[in-house]
Amino acid sequence: MKRSIVFFVLTTVILAITISFYWDKILPKTGYILIQEVYNNFEYKVELEKKFIDIKGKRQKILDSLETRVNILGNKIRLQVVEDRNNNDIAEFTTIREEFLNKKRKIEEENNALSKQFDAKILSQLNQYIKEFGKEFNYTYIFGNDGNGSLLYADDRRNISKEVSDYLNTKFKTEKLK
Repeated sequence: MKRSIVFFVLTTVILAITISFYWDKILPKTGYILIQEVYNNFEYKVELEKKFIDIKGKRQKILDSLETRVNILGNKIRLQVVEDRNNNDIAEFTTIREEFLNKKRKIEEENNALSKQFDAKILSQLNQYIKEFGKEFNYTYIFGNDGNGSLLYADDRRNISKEVSDYLNTKFKTEKLK
């Protein structure tokens, strides 16, 4: 009787140790991230966003300068009596206004293209780092929660957004130093 109890306890302990050792192999390790949170906390995104704002600001100064010239000439022409209007002023106003409108359109297109280019770079790097995070920490699945219905519910204990954000930023800083 004592032997069977010892055998049962020993078998149970060995089984428990074996199950705990292979638990990750038996059940997939899953987690989810709040995509917007991870994206907004990604230092590469913050860095490129600052760069974009700087470039956009410099471009806006060029537009502001042209717009000021257009406004000054427009006011000059408006103040002239109709009979006394100088055709050279009107021609210059028309030319500068066209230059302003073309430059404005071109800058808007360039800003949109640069924004898309930066977004693509950020998302590419983000996806690569998340993939590396999953492999390094033995995740079978990492789900993204972005509110579009792909993940309707998840236990907060499975939220790994903070860990992923920390990993992304550490990885980015390390590669930036290379």
